[in-house]
Amino acid sequence: MAGAQVKSPKAGPTVFDGSLEIAERIRAARARAGLTRKQLSSASGASERYLAHLEAGTGNPSVEMLMSIASTLGVAMAELLPAGGERDPSITQAARLLRRLPPDRVRDILIRLEEKPEALGGKGRRIALVGLRGAGKSSLGVELAKRLKVPFFEISKEVEKRYGGGIGVLLEINGPAALRRYEAEVLDEICDRNLDAVIAAPGAVVSDGKIFEHLLQTTWTVWLRARPEDHMARVVKQGDLRPIAGNRTAMDDLKNILASREAEYGRCDAQLDTSAQDFNKTLDLLEDLADKTTK
Repeated sequence: MAGAQVKSPKAGPTVFDGSLEIAERIRAARARAGLTRKQLSSASGASERYLAHLEAGTGNPSVEMLMSIASTLGVAMAELLPAGGERDPSITQAARLLRRLPPDRVRDILIRLEEKPEALGGKGRRIALVGLRGAGKSSLGVELAKRLKVPFFEISKEVEKRYGGGIGVLLEINGPAALRRYEAEVLDEICDRNLDAVIAAPGAVVSDGKIFEHLLQTTWTVWLRARPEDHMARVVKQGDLRPIAGNRTAMDDLKNILASREAEYGRCDAQLDTSAQDFNKTLDLLEDLADKTTK
């Protein structure tokens, strides 16, 4: 039976079969989180060699190590295990999303399914720009906010102000869980204090189910898409190489991250291809989209 627990005859850690499916889920979750194997190793306590075996489907993950990896990636451990028997892909997707939410958010979703969206509160005229680094969230966000005459917030910058240091330092010292906590606090504060705003969300916001669900419920989200080559060129032009530093297969990794997050990004209220036209035309289209979306 896929996903069943298998205990060794000798006293030792519990392991799971379905190794290939577990391997695929770990790879996908790591890509969504935007972490290198080295970063995941450092934060979870698993050796890079052990992670390499897990991601190749040749390792036997213990419950304890899966819990640590899941915690580092910001997902429920069940999300790394083989599917629980759902045959309809849409139900599998719904179950996966629900498993990563705390009980209070699940109740909110049930209210929405019962067609009572008024119980969830309004979105005001808050516009959140979502997408991978290099999509144009910051540059377009600043100009859109000027046109709409509303404040602009970049969640990552607000986190750095609150923390008193750079994101890289925060991750190195406190780990991914601390970063997610800061991001959640910043988003809550922005929404509590601003009915109108333009918000640039972190590229990996979709890797945390709780934060992304909150973003979807409290803002009008626009997915800014771009060709992988444009993402890379813009990041390099900005001089920010954090996601690809020391990585010889940077473009392949970038494409994998985009592919792994596409379904989540696709949940946004609207989307705009920033590679299809120049900056000014893109800004015009974004302004039109913001006006139509928030009506």
